[in-house]
Amino acid sequence: MDASKVAATALLTAIEMLEDHPLLQIDREARLPLLTPFNSFTPQEIEEEVERRLNEGFRTFKIKVGKDADADIKRVKAVQLAIAGRATIRIDANRAYAEADACRFAAALEPTGIELFEQPCDAEDWEANANVARASTVPIMLDEPICTLADVKRASGIRNVGFCKLKLKRFGGLDLLKEALDMVRQLGMEPVLGDGLSSELGCWMEGCVARVTIRNAGEFNGYLKPKVRLLTEPLQFAEGALVLREGQMPMIDGTILAAHETARERFVTDA
Repeated sequence: MDASKVAATALLTAIEMLEDHPLLQIDREARLPLLTPFNSFTPQEIEEEVERRLNEGFRTFKIKVGKDADADIKRVKAVQLAIAGRATIRIDANRAYAEADACRFAAALEPTGIELFEQPCDAEDWEANANVARASTVPIMLDEPICTLADVKRASGIRNVGFCKLKLKRFGGLDLLKEALDMVRQLGMEPVLGDGLSSELGCWMEGCVARVTIRNAGEFNGYLKPKVRLLTEPLQFAEGALVLREGQMPMIDGTILAAHETARERFVTDA
C-alpha cells in the first residue's frame, strides 16, 4: 500500500473476491443512480444534451470547470436554466483553478440545483481549498486529498466542506473503504463514492459497497465508457442506474481479454 495504493488494491480486492467477501454478496437486485458527465457549451447544445440525459434517466449531471472562471460561471447558469429544477448539478474543477479564480467562481454561483463544488484547487493545497470553501455559496467536496481516515478527519474540520469523495483504489480493500465512508457521515459530512475511470470490476465492487453506504448518485460509471466490455455478462445500465443482479459475481471473458491484451506477466512461487 505504501508503494502503490492502486496496484495493492487490485491484488487485495482479487483476494476479497476469491474469499467471497460479505460486501460482494448481493442478496437482492439493486439499482444505484449514476452521475453523468455533461459536455455541451453552446446554449442550443446545452438544451439538447439536458433533454437527452434526462431521457436516459440521469438526474445528476457533472460539469467540468477550471479554465476560465467567467466563462465557467456563464456556462453553469445556462445549464441551470435548461435543467429547470429537473436534476441536480455537481461542479468539478479537478484541481485546475488558482485560489483567487476559484474563490471568485464559487462566490458567484447561484446555488439553486447545485449539489456541490468539487476539488477547486491543488490536492496538496489544503489552505487554498479551505479559503474557497469559505467563499463558496455551495458545499465543497474534496476528492484527491482523501486517501486515509486521517484525511477524512482533517476535511471535517474545514467549514463548508460538506462532502468527501472516496474511491476504492485509494483504500486498498472493501472493509477500509466502508470504514472511511461511514466515518465521513459520522463526522457530519456526506460521502460520495466512485471512480469514473474504473473498469467493470471496480465499478461492480464500488456499487456493492454503495448499496449499504451511499444515498446519492454514484460516480462508478467508468464501465459505460469503453467500447469493449470484458465480462461474460457485462454490467447493466437502466434508466440512469447501475443494475446489480441478485447473486451476481462477474467473470472475465478470456477470449475478449486475450484479443485486447498488450502484455502478460506470470508469477510463480516456491510453495
